[in-house]
Amino acid sequence: MLGARARMKYEKNLILLTMLLAILISMPTIRPAQAHINQWTWLPPYVSKVDGSYVIYKHGSTAQLEVPVYNDIAGATYGLNVSKVIISFDWGGVSSNKTLDFSASPVKIKWHETYTFTVSFLANATEAVSSAWQHIYTIYVENVNVTGASLTPLSRSWDYFGGSNRWKYIVYSTNQSDALDLQTKYSSYVSSYPLTYFTDADARQLAGQAQIEGSIASNDYTNRQNYDSANTRYQTALNLYSEALTAEKKYKTAIQNASLNTTLTTNAAALIEANAAMVEAEAARNEAYAALIEANAALNQSYAWILFGIGFVIISTGVLMYLVKKPRM
Repeated sequence: MLGARARMKYEKNLILLTMLLAILISMPTIRPAQAHINQWTWLPPYVSKVDGSYVIYKHGSTAQLEVPVYNDIAGATYGLNVSKVIISFDWGGVSSNKTLDFSASPVKIKWHETYTFTVSFLANATEAVSSAWQHIYTIYVENVNVTGASLTPLSRSWDYFGGSNRWKYIVYSTNQSDALDLQTKYSSYVSSYPLTYFTDADARQLAGQAQIEGSIASNDYTNRQNYDSANTRYQTALNLYSEALTAEKKYKTAIQNASLNTTLTTNAAALIEANAAMVEAEAARNEAYAALIEANAALNQSYAWILFGIGFVIISTGVLMYLVKKPRM
């Protein structure tokens, strides 16, 4: 009897131990409820943005980063009180932190709600050092409790989401950005109006000179980083292209006018010939009409002779009848 009780106690303890081990094993896999910084994105006006690589802003323009924050802290009756959103760049110093400050009046995010913050600042080529330097950064969201005491901030690095959802930060100087704009415009001209487009010799020569200037400008921009020279060269290339298109237009207009004049001359000659044919036809018609009149006259004359003959026959018949009936003496 005692042996059965001991065995039951042993089995009960074994079951309890197994359940406890299962709970202990599963605990590390349970993710506690917490707040999150969700996928952020850089907003225009940027010079260029390549997903999974970089975003470029022009010096002096307004850079903007949109940062959504989600509150999933269960039981947090006070919500998530955001006091600051900070973008901390890698160049160091005071200017490396771009801060959206709500310290005076924290933004409260209720449980299971998302609030989107937009951090705005002026892009500065000096603090970014060089456009060849692609900067990384970390985003911090500072929060406080109901008494205003700081809590552990949320943070995520620039490449947290990976793939196409990451962008290094670059700043172009004004000259470089302007040169890039001119380069884009010049490339459009070359693509739309290759040398084969031009039929006028002068226009083709101007377009050729434009492409030489564009090639030199490209070298200044890409290999020498001489953006002032690149600006000048690209502008010269665009001016030459404009002259080439004007010359080509004048040439084609002259060709069209010459063709039109030839057509008009041909049409005028045809009109003169048609008029001559009409005059000739009119003369033929008049001649035919005269012949008709003459024929009618001849016909009338024929009718007169017929009547004369008939009259003569009647007279002759009357004379004969008179002679026959006249008594002989």
